[in-house]
Amino acid sequence: MAASALTLVAGGLFVLPGVPAVADTVGVVLDYTCEGGVGDGTKLRVTVTAPTTMTVGAPIDVKWDIKYRDQTAFTSPGYLAEGSALSAKGFLNIAGPWTGNDAAEGSIDQAALRIGERLRLPELVTGEVGASAPGEITISPRRLVVDFTPSASDRIVNDDDPALDYRNGTGWGDYNNRELAWNNHGRDVHGTTTANDSVTLTFAGTGVEFITEKDLNAGNLHFWLDDANGVPANADPSKNDDGTTVNTVNAGGYTLWSMRNLPYKADHKLTITNLQQDKWAIIDAFKVITRDLNNPPPIFRSTCTPDVQRASFKITVGGGASESPSPTPSATPTDEETPPDDDDNGDDNGNNGDNGNNGNNNTGNNTTTTGTQTTFTTTTPRPTTTVTATATAQVRVTPLGAAQTGEAPERGPMGAMLIGGGGVMLAGAVLGGVAVRRRALHAGARSDAGLG
Repeated sequence: MAASALTLVAGGLFVLPGVPAVADTVGVVLDYTCEGGVGDGTKLRVTVTAPTTMTVGAPIDVKWDIKYRDQTAFTSPGYLAEGSALSAKGFLNIAGPWTGNDAAEGSIDQAALRIGERLRLPELVTGEVGASAPGEITISPRRLVVDFTPSASDRIVNDDDPALDYRNGTGWGDYNNRELAWNNHGRDVHGTTTANDSVTLTFAGTGVEFITEKDLNAGNLHFWLDDANGVPANADPSKNDDGTTVNTVNAGGYTLWSMRNLPYKADHKLTITNLQQDKWAIIDAFKVITRDLNNPPPIFRSTCTPDVQRASFKITVGGGASESPSPTPSATPTDEETPPDDDDNGDDNGNNGDNGNNGNNNTGNNTTTTGTQTTFTTTTPRPTTTVTATATAQVRVTPLGAAQTGEAPERGPMGAMLIGGGGVMLAGAVLGGVAVRRRALHAGARSDAGLG
């Protein structure tokens, strides 16, 4: 309902026609379920909104606000230094006279992470989406793709880390409290003198180094990484580069073997086997390396889909501020079930897809909600514009609040009489108040004179 305004002009009060309230934001709330990557089984609550003050040629942002629900979350796949990133891209079907992006993107950096730690969520923004001509624009949120990019880092994996699996024999021993001068990581090592004893490290990254002791009592070791392509088969910590025997014992912190520039994987496997009986194989530590990655690893991608398909909201755009407001369209979804969203052509751009507006829409309220989806508008008083908005979805809905029509009051003869009459009454009341105040002041003056 429009409000009226009082204006004082040259000492008189006049009633002016009010300006209608216009919706600031229109949008939809949807529940999403994710599969794969660092968020398999994660459930999200996503609010997609757009401002309704759209004019032809002016860009706007369609925003996605993402929150966790049901205690689920995207989690860290490992121990990672500060700087990992969780990024997301949300796809839209936009139908009508529009131009610009049909996907919203965002990314947020993470603090240092432990395995399984909850990840922070980004907010997504489309960038420029705008109306190319007067008419109705329908916006339908679709799938959401979430990627995780681990930070570049070097991490020491000590000999007793759970990522190491000692097997193939009973010769392995855990040796602690070693001499400081031996320079072992954590002053401990694992060791064996039994042939064919092995240890396997599973790691995420793009490189790895093996750290052991230089020792004339050590023996030849065999290395096997993943499919072993390009991996040196053997290395011997008892030998110098020229093949001569070293003249030292227990010289820890020595990098015997390394491999870098691997493709990023979360489950690289390096197996080291002792080849010689009665010769020491010493496991001091490993350095796991992750270089800067230009793109998120595909293994960490999660794809999220809305639990309610074909939800949409609408914005009606006029041609310019000089025009009178357009009638506010409103719609109520039918009770019929809609088929699952097949995303039509399936491309990441969401182009040429179903615009989410193919149902049998009837007139009704423009503010609606369901158990897993809510459509809404928020309002504040503003001057008349050429923009109106509604929110619709093809599921059973209930109103959240009064509709915002954005229309000025009717200006027929009766409306003019009511406004004019109201102005006269208000002006008369104010002027009457001035007269009463003047009589009171005179009476006060006479009373004061009598007391003197």
